[in-house]
Amino acid sequence: MMNSLRNFLTGPRLIAVVLVCALPFVFLGTSSLSTVFTGSFGTINGEEVTEADLNMATNTAISRLKSIYGEDFEFDVLDEETKGALIKQELISQKVLLSQARSLGFINDTSIEEAKKSIIQTPQFQIEGVFNEDVYEAQVNSNGYTKDGYVDLITDMYASEVFRNSIVTENFVTQKEIYKLVSLLEQTSDIKFTKISFDGLKNEIINTVEELTDYYNNNSIKFYSEEKRNFSYLILDQTDYESKVNVPEDYIKNSYEEYLIRYEESAQIRIAHIMIEKNNYESRDIAYDAINNVNSLLLTGEDFSKLASQYSEDIVTKEDGGDLEYFQQDVFPIEFEDAIENLALNETSKIIELDDTFHILKITEINVQEAPPEEQVKDQLKNELIQTESFALMQDDFNDLEEMIYNNASLAEIAIDLSKNIETSSYYSVNDFNFSIDDPQIKDYLFSLETVTNEVYTIELGDVILLMSINTIVSPSLKPYDDVKDEVENSLTETKALEKIALMDIELNSIENESDKLDFINSYEYLSNDNFVNVKRYSSLLPREVLTNIFNEVSGEIISVNANNGDKYTINIKSFKKPSEEEINEILDQYQTFADENISNHISNIINEDIFQQAKVKLDNLLL
Repeated sequence: MMNSLRNFLTGPRLIAVVLVCALPFVFLGTSSLSTVFTGSFGTINGEEVTEADLNMATNTAISRLKSIYGEDFEFDVLDEETKGALIKQELISQKVLLSQARSLGFINDTSIEEAKKSIIQTPQFQIEGVFNEDVYEAQVNSNGYTKDGYVDLITDMYASEVFRNSIVTENFVTQKEIYKLVSLLEQTSDIKFTKISFDGLKNEIINTVEELTDYYNNNSIKFYSEEKRNFSYLILDQTDYESKVNVPEDYIKNSYEEYLIRYEESAQIRIAHIMIEKNNYESRDIAYDAINNVNSLLLTGEDFSKLASQYSEDIVTKEDGGDLEYFQQDVFPIEFEDAIENLALNETSKIIELDDTFHILKITEINVQEAPPEEQVKDQLKNELIQTESFALMQDDFNDLEEMIYNNASLAEIAIDLSKNIETSSYYSVNDFNFSIDDPQIKDYLFSLETVTNEVYTIELGDVILLMSINTIVSPSLKPYDDVKDEVENSLTETKALEKIALMDIELNSIENESDKLDFINSYEYLSNDNFVNVKRYSSLLPREVLTNIFNEVSGEIISVNANNGDKYTINIKSFKKPSEEEINEILDQYQTFADENISNHISNIINEDIFQQAKVKLDNLLL
């Protein structure tokens, strides 16, 4: 397993996954935290729980649910207790993995280097495909991070994912285990069953007007309207401020000249290395002799790649000819930069000494890209300035409003101060909310139990700031009978059908004579009787929940099962048959992937029981 951990510690495979997760967490945020969490958050396994952790845990929970239920799934339809439990579960997972990764030493120079490389290669921090430190700093600062703080965040996430992936990918399944799995899943059953069709029974039911009105009056709670709310609002939109931005004289000219300098310096240089680790030798001098021997071989014309595979003590890169990918100033030590400064393509450096290692570098590739057209770059520089400054102007207006809001100014007073017109929303219920700005924070606030009318509330949504004030709350009321007549009809019919099914099931089971039972079944169109032979566990002949119940029993049992669609099954399980050895061997290969996943899930369950359930959770003022 330690080899697996080490193998996962480098390369683009994992860090790409980490960054895909990290960026939305940091830059998109979540709407749920304001209603779920308050105050100090405490620790898990000694790891501090921060607001950023809550953001990540919430978004991870949302992503997980969407992967199961589809992209249209809305996290906010869940009640607060369920949301809190899901977020807490993700928090524990997040922090337990991090504490384990830290204890095993995976937060180290290698993981920090990989984090920095991934940040540099992230499109959000680039201009024309080239990393821009100013953009990076502005992005992370605007979200409450320093440059080093964001590197720490990505490093922690990377190390945690190293630990998680190394565990769940350590699978080994024997042929015997696969054989056993196939034998279990491919068994069949012979059954005899009676079905009462819920829909068929409903079609037979006729309700009188008197029955319908009585049901409406006696079950009025079912026919109340939903609570409705509407609100007034103002929108501060960054685009409205773009026309107010003044571009300083010579700004574009000077910025373009700086851009060209950075562009010329950004030529991508790919390097490889041969490394000798001092700790592997009795003394520094013996380690130096080892690297000097390699250097001598290079001077005689020996192939660098072959020497790397033979002598390099970097187990990650030696099989790739010592390849370190493209040089980045913020990733590699300053000694590397100095060593390659005057090297041409395919030239090698002198011996480089670091605290713990010796290195020889080789330039393996130099990519000098042609700069984009001048006008294109200047337009981009101008647009970036306008975007940055218009956002700042919007924030200035918003900052000026904060004192008014703090002093309980009305939305009308704020509108006058901004010279804007107040808009009014439609009336919405929890289930039909479709405001033009699609952000769950708006819905959260509108339907929160703590909200009050005529109070200004602000929601910052990136390039838009919404100021809203709830106008009216319309309480639920009993809908007129004529408006809900069809609902009453359907509800009463389903109630009668359920009662009828229960009675018929009792009557059927009381008939002992098979001939009498068959006559009884044949006298109703919604009753049926059938025999199935060799039914498989995943057959489409019967509902999944019915099959699950069948294959959880033993032969000779008679069971009753309510299907999800309301149908009632009474099933006589005659027998189970396992597949023959020949049948198993024919499909054995098809089950290899399934067996791997099954073992992986089993390992995950063990990890959950052994590690996560023993987590030391100390969450203060965390409303979960």
